[in-house]
Amino acid sequence: MKLWQKIYLTTIFLFVVLLNSGMYLVFDMTYRKNLSSEQKKAESEYNMIFAGILRNLKTLAGQKRLNKITVPNILEIYEKYYEDQKIRLMLWVDGTCVYPADENNPLNNSIPDEETQINILSTDGKRTIQIRSILYQNQGKYCLQYEKALSELDKAWTQLERKYLLVSLGFSTGLAVPLYILLARIMRPIQELTQTVDEMGAGNLTARVNVKGSDDIAVLGSHFNNMAEKIENNIFVIQRDAQAKQDFVDNFAHELKSPITSIYGFAEYIQKANVPAQEVEECMEFIMDESSRLLHLSYTLLDMAEIRKKRIAMEHVPVQRLFAGIRKSLGQKAESCCVSLDFYNDTENIYGNESLLQSLLYNLIHNGICACQKGGKVIVSAEYADEKFHLIVKDNGCGIPQNEIDKITEPFYRIDKGRNRSEGRTGLGLSLCRQIAVLHSAEMVFHSEEGKGTEVIIYFP
Repeated sequence: MKLWQKIYLTTIFLFVVLLNSGMYLVFDMTYRKNLSSEQKKAESEYNMIFAGILRNLKTLAGQKRLNKITVPNILEIYEKYYEDQKIRLMLWVDGTCVYPADENNPLNNSIPDEETQINILSTDGKRTIQIRSILYQNQGKYCLQYEKALSELDKAWTQLERKYLLVSLGFSTGLAVPLYILLARIMRPIQELTQTVDEMGAGNLTARVNVKGSDDIAVLGSHFNNMAEKIENNIFVIQRDAQAKQDFVDNFAHELKSPITSIYGFAEYIQKANVPAQEVEECMEFIMDESSRLLHLSYTLLDMAEIRKKRIAMEHVPVQRLFAGIRKSLGQKAESCCVSLDFYNDTENIYGNESLLQSLLYNLIHNGICACQKGGKVIVSAEYADEKFHLIVKDNGCGIPQNEIDKITEPFYRIDKGRNRSEGRTGLGLSLCRQIAVLHSAEMVFHSEEGKGTEVIIYFP
């Protein structure tokens, strides 16, 4: 059973119980009040009849005519007088019923002197008020009984019961229908929320709740949307990282395959074939080159792992010293490739780790030199603008296709795979640069156009 159905049934149940209880109490109080009024009226009538009959009995006793013949005549006169009021009289003399004459009903219960018994009797759903007391005790013990049918009161109560049922049914129906509509309207956002949860459970992580208003359910929907947004982002990150790891493993396996295959092939050739000494020397050179590639690859991977693990020491590094070290490392490489390497510096210091910053610049400048043709140019500049320090490496080389820019910092990713392998490059340089930038809380941005060159800007905080 759904929540709104529980609320609906509980509300209807409580309303019906409280309404019926309240109406029953009101009707019961009304009935008791009417019954008390009828009882008082009956007592008043009984006292009048009692006094009149007693006066007549005393008169008959004074005339010495008091007997079982004259007494019933007196009661008959009174009963006829009150016939319209449905009053019935009975008289016992010494325990024997003398009126009505055809009533064979002995007086079972003794009545104490000067005591009036009043009872409300119910027979077949019809109520009767009964009053009896000792009437006269001279020449026998006379007991008078008065009975009055409460038919009018019963009829009124029956009508009240019908009205009670109609009113209860009317009010219950009048509440049930609007309450059903109201609850359906109020619970609709929760149903939408449940549907959205089911959609997300089925894999649709973009499903969201349509938030309307500012009540508690709307706030819940808003919080749910925020949570769903975070879940979607986290799952996207997890999937992206999982794919990146898988790509890394695939690429790493591919990187290992080529040099190992070459090493194994040359070694097998030397072992099994009758190879001249000169060819053996050439094969050994190939083996050494491929081994050097593997060694360089392993060192680069170890450097990346160490960077992730270590907490780097930061200091103010003179930019001029940083540039001098890079010029010394890559100046000869630039000259051999007929590429000019120029440095421009508008600031004194940069806050960071000197070794990592040298590695960052080395990889970016080296990539720029390799991207240029003879007569190309690589410009390295450091400047301070908008209260931030910028390092810029710009070349006029071959450029990077726009659809490749987002991928170039992935491990082992190469744009020209054949050429890079032939030059002994691992495809890890820019991935290492990205890690170094992250460690310095810096942002590395690439701007490139094929045939015109590439500009890399590192924004330091």
